[in-house]
Amino acid sequence: MSARPAPECSCTQCGRILGRLIAAHGAEVPLYEISSLAAQYNARIWSLRKMGFVILNRTEERDGVRHSFFRLVSSPAQAEPSTAAERDDNPQTIPPNVKSDPREQLPLFSTKEDLR
Repeated sequence: MSARPAPECSCTQCGRILGRLIAAHGAEVPLYEISSLAAQYNARIWSLRKMGFVILNRTEERDGVRHSFFRLVSSPAQAEPSTAAERDDNPQTIPPNVKSDPREQLPLFSTKEDLR
């Protein structure tokens, strides 16, 4: 029995999510923006991770309400081959209350110095 290919719409949804993450230039994108691009956004993010994109997610609680954020860290070309296998079973999360500077590990995005 062969596996069925993913519906074409899943590729389009992955593309929309990836486009939004890239447009953020390493900043966090709130879940409500991601979920507006794909009904099954979790499956699409999982697919992007399987392709080698490193996407971190973080949650925080404000006034009793949990908020989630996603951030693109690197593309498949930038990921080390040895870490790609580890990502299959290891969700990429940032522990609560740990904030990171989006510019820390982002060779994916050019800086003002790169443009000079």
